[in-house]
Amino acid sequence: MKLEISIWTHHLNQLIYGYFYFCKSEKIAVNIVRNEGVLHSGAILTVGSKRIFFDYSDSPEFIDSPDLYDYYFKRSLREENHKKNIHPLNFNIPLAYKSHLLVKNLKSDLLFHKDSRTEVIRAIDRFSLFTNSSHAVLDVKRYPKKVEDFGGNIIFHTRLWNPDNHADTDEKERRKFQNEFRINACRLLKKEYKNASVGLFADQFAEKLAPDLMLDSKHSNKNNYFKMLSKFNICVADDGLKDTPGWKIGEYLLFGKSVVSTPLNIAVDDFKEHINYEKLSNRNAYQELPEKIEYLLSGKKYLEMGQNNLLWSENYLHPKNYIKRILSIIAK
Repeated sequence: MKLEISIWTHHLNQLIYGYFYFCKSEKIAVNIVRNEGVLHSGAILTVGSKRIFFDYSDSPEFIDSPDLYDYYFKRSLREENHKKNIHPLNFNIPLAYKSHLLVKNLKSDLLFHKDSRTEVIRAIDRFSLFTNSSHAVLDVKRYPKKVEDFGGNIIFHTRLWNPDNHADTDEKERRKFQNEFRINACRLLKKEYKNASVGLFADQFAEKLAPDLMLDSKHSNKNNYFKMLSKFNICVADDGLKDTPGWKIGEYLLFGKSVVSTPLNIAVDDFKEHINYEKLSNRNAYQELPEKIEYLLSGKKYLEMGQNNLLWSENYLHPKNYIKRILSIIAK
């Protein structure tokens, strides 16, 4: 089994560590090869005679042709494109598994490539001395194995994107709507729920638009954020860039949290409304948040949903089943 990538980027961590976990658990050789012909945010897994392409682009657009491969797995896959040999990658999430050991299994041409530098440093930074996103912080061992009750408290820590920093007119408009939702949602939750932790990561743009919602700088630290997230029950999510889910929702699921989200505009395997998440009616419907939260609070439904999501994430996101799921699909 061979995994080919051109460079090591954070978009590929879920696949790389899932592959590494599988190789170690199955006691087979780790064979990660640099192939400069593989497109950015893409990877090719060869299993026997079958070639499988992985597309981790934020965009719903395909970065390669599905016709060139036996199977094509895509993040941000629109439901209408879920057909033939094309399958969803569900939610992307930054995670890791024994990163210091992974580095020892990488060949020098990949390890010392200038475009892999950021992830290599994050992987060897075991004590978070040099980066804010050390892979040690993202190691799967930190995720809980059971759901705890913290009284149905609510968290929504998010960021704004400056529309002026993007040339595309449609993306400018998307960012405008996104920012409006995030600001209004935070203000509403802050007003309605005393047990809610909400706010925006501080930068000049956010300070200008919503100075009342600035989070303390310690919240931008991934380790601090994960420690805090673990102590909450109800999490709010919304579309990221390109009108596709951001990375937070996958984190929520692995932490066994209940979720309230804007509509999911992508194909996600076996992820159902009222079972795995509560859905707002549209991208701008922040006013519906209290209604959805009250539903989860009634009879402590947030605990049942959290347990559902802990199980779902174990089956679909956790490295112990990530590659196994892929192999089960190509075996059919």
